Amino acid sequence: MKNKYLMKILCITLISTMVLASPVSIMASAEEGFTVNSEDAGSVTETPSPEPTETPTPDPTGTPSPEPTGTPDPTPTDTPSPSPTPSPEPTETPEPDEISKETQEVIDLIDSIPSNITLDCEEIIVEAEEAYENLSDEEKAMVYNYVTLLQARELLDELKENEAEKPEDGSDGENSFNDSDSNSGDSFSSENTNVQVGQKVTIGSSSISNLHAGKGFYLDSLEENYNLSFSDDFAEVMEEIEQEYKDANKLVDVSDTEEDHLTSSRDNLLVRNWQDILAVYIYQQSKEGTDTFTLDETAKEELAEIFAQMNPVVRDKKNITKVSYGNYHINYYIKKNKISKDDREILKKYTETDCKLLCAVVTGTKGFVRQSVGEEVSEERVNVITAAYSLVGRVGYFWGGKSTTIGMDPSWGVATTVDADGSRTTGSLRAYGLDCSGFVTWAVINGYQDQEMQGVIGDGTSDQWLKANTVSEEDAQPGDLVFQRGPEAGSDNHVGIICGQTDAGDWIAVHCSSSKNGVTVGEAYSASFRYIRQPDFYPTQEELDEIEKEKSQNTSILAALEEEDSKSSSPKKTLTILEDDDTEAGDGFQGLEVLD
Repeated sequence: MKNKYLMKILCITLISTMVLASPVSIMASAEEGFTVNSEDAGSVTETPSPEPTETPTPDPTGTPSPEPTGTPDPTPTDTPSPSPTPSPEPTETPEPDEISKETQEVIDLIDSIPSNITLDCEEIIVEAEEAYENLSDEEKAMVYNYVTLLQARELLDELKENEAEKPEDGSDGENSFNDSDSNSGDSFSSENTNVQVGQKVTIGSSSISNLHAGKGFYLDSLEENYNLSFSDDFAEVMEEIEQEYKDANKLVDVSDTEEDHLTSSRDNLLVRNWQDILAVYIYQQSKEGTDTFTLDETAKEELAEIFAQMNPVVRDKKNITKVSYGNYHINYYIKKNKISKDDREILKKYTETDCKLLCAVVTGTKGFVRQSVGEEVSEERVNVITAAYSLVGRVGYFWGGKSTTIGMDPSWGVATTVDADGSRTTGSLRAYGLDCSGFVTWAVINGYQDQEMQGVIGDGTSDQWLKANTVSEEDAQPGDLVFQRGPEAGSDNHVGIICGQTDAGDWIAVHCSSSKNGVTVGEAYSASFRYIRQPDFYPTQEELDEIEKEKSQNTSILAALEEEDSKSSSPKKTLTILEDDDTEAGDGFQGLEVLD
């Protein structure tokens, strides 16, 4: 009886072995019999395979090596069980020696992010994000602490959002005022930094806390939305193109005869279509298969050709000494070159309002500024806005900071103790810069290239309010001042300069903000600006009309072209009438002639 029972057990065991040895059973075992322990990279834990139902005493604890308890003799049940050995070892979590150098660097970068996230952590977070994106998909899977990076980014974005929602301060630096919207971490003092008073400091070189001013946002927006970037010296490239064109055509403008060469509304040769020139250049590049555009010295030759096409020299038929540029725009280019509707999109894209504003802010050149503010805006206003843009990314916010220097002030960036009362930064050591009213004063002085403008524009927000006049929103223009509060605020106010409008008609302002730690550009209403005041030093419309009359008596030609041609062997230049259908609506060139 005992032998019969043993024989029966043996048969059942053999049948079980044959079933379990099949490929299907191995596959099932590989899928169900093992789990990976995520906390211990590379370790494998075997889960029990279900025992055949025929086994008299299944193990209730689910241990990997159950032994039958019904008989003292060892049974072969476990011997033929599929072993984990043939199954490939899970690769979801690599062994340390499988991690590439680049992957390990990303892991280390993420580990170096402080647990207490502040606005100062942005640089390391961005660096880690960029390094992670450069990894292959396989390498990204090995970054086991990536969730830490995601959490850090979430916290940083929340901090930045909260910071942006704070109202701008009354950053005048004259009277007591609660500087409540300063960045977190603004309370550094000379006692907790190794920087000494008078030392020149730069971003990332010390714990000075107001070194965050920059144009990175605008550069990123250009690149992300328009695939466009400019070299740092592109403003010089534009100036060279304009001057070489004047020289080639023997032209001289009023400002060319002045010692400081400051342009004014008396000039005839003010280029007002640089944005269109840029759009045409990008259009031509895109037709050649280019999809990212960098404007630098290498683009100069082609830009100069487009410049000449879009700005033919135009002379008045009644007074040939009155010379101006053709000032053609995109509609003219489209019509003249019979651009199809499908191809017009890129030309329109690079002349839209946002692109105009970004190009003006990033380059700080009058050519782009003129188009971003509108062609009817006087050159004096353009000069002030251009000066204001020149400080984006170059000077930080400093409570009580003032300057009357023409050009860049050498004291900017020098470690200085804040001695003006009324701010929680008072007594701390910061890189010297400008406060809001100091920025406005400097922009006007440099827009007019005249230090005496300090007395005209005023010092401090209360003085600047009093020295400007009431103006309706409908009559306001770029170059006017905007304030957060009314006259009851006195010096507890914040001031900026209008620099354009959105497509919806909302005003855009440039101002020096403590919450942004420097000069920033954005919608005026979003920055809590509510009041517009118009300075009286800009030329009035009546004065501009008078200037236009006077300009008809001025010559813009250095030497008579006909006389110059008679002395040369080159073919004589001819004059052709600029027909009405050769211009776009509004160009206003009826009765003018163009030099071929």
